[in-house]
Amino acid sequence: MKQARVANGNDMSCVAFSHLLRFKHSHYPYSDRYLREVRNSPDTHARTEKQHMVQWFADNATYGSGAYSRQKPNNSAKDCFDKLENAASLLWIAEAAGVEEPIVAAAFETARQAGDYRQACGAIRKIITWSMIVESL
Repeated sequence: MKQARVANGNDMSCVAFSHLLRFKHSHYPYSDRYLREVRNSPDTHARTEKQHMVQWFADNATYGSGAYSRQKPNNSAKDCFDKLENAASLLWIAEAAGVEEPIVAAAFETARQAGDYRQACGAIRKIITWSMIVESL
């Protein structure tokens, strides 16, 4: 993981983060529960959140294609995490990283009550920060 870190020590490349996610489980309790009970994400192309996030982070380091085209690649996993607009994916990342269960549970409840997916994602990130993800890994 040392190679994956960027200069400030609190970030890593999208490709390195994608690689770390490949070794995590496909299903975790809170992200699966969110999908069953709320499922308000606009993006549900993959079969699992793991599949979705592994591909999404890897693709961010490219120019993308179609609706996901970008003018320049994004190589910051922190920036990708901060822009992610899928509450189930944010919960899955937290669970996969090993964030403590009571914290994930609080984020789940807050997101469930937030209303739309943008508010849910903001609510999760107020509880689960990128720094917490990195520290938990």
